[in-house]
Amino acid sequence: MSDNVLNQLRNKRNRPTVTPRQDALVPQEQPQTTEQSLPPQPTPITELANPTADTIAELQAELEKYPQTRRHSAIVLEKDLDQKLTQFCKELGITVEVFLEAAWTVASADNELVEKITTEAKRRYDQRKRVGQIKRLITMLTNPSK
Repeated sequence: MSDNVLNQLRNKRNRPTVTPRQDALVPQEQPQTTEQSLPPQPTPITELANPTADTIAELQAELEKYPQTRRHSAIVLEKDLDQKLTQFCKELGITVEVFLEAAWTVASADNELVEKITTEAKRRYDQRKRVGQIKRLITMLTNPSK
């Protein structure tokens, strides 16, 4: 009987394939009549079929011109603030992280602005600590056996 079940599973796995459909949302390539008047488009890096040592060296040299990045821990924000900031950044076509980088770069040049931001940050930090304490107390009181 187990051979019969195994055969049934194998038969289910060998389903007929469906021919790919034409997607109406993907634009079809059309020949351009004004090809000579358009400036040549730079080749995306993903389309480089055979990168040469020179190409790689050029790309590495270009990469060295930009500041290095480092992944930082996850950011926890107030719910309403997160929604507003995310929407704001989405409309501008940037990420929240890039916005925070730029905001720090601009703010750090103004000592008075840094002082205002620091005061607000300390207030929010104390508030977050209190929320954490309250949550911990609630957990301890609802689970006294632990």
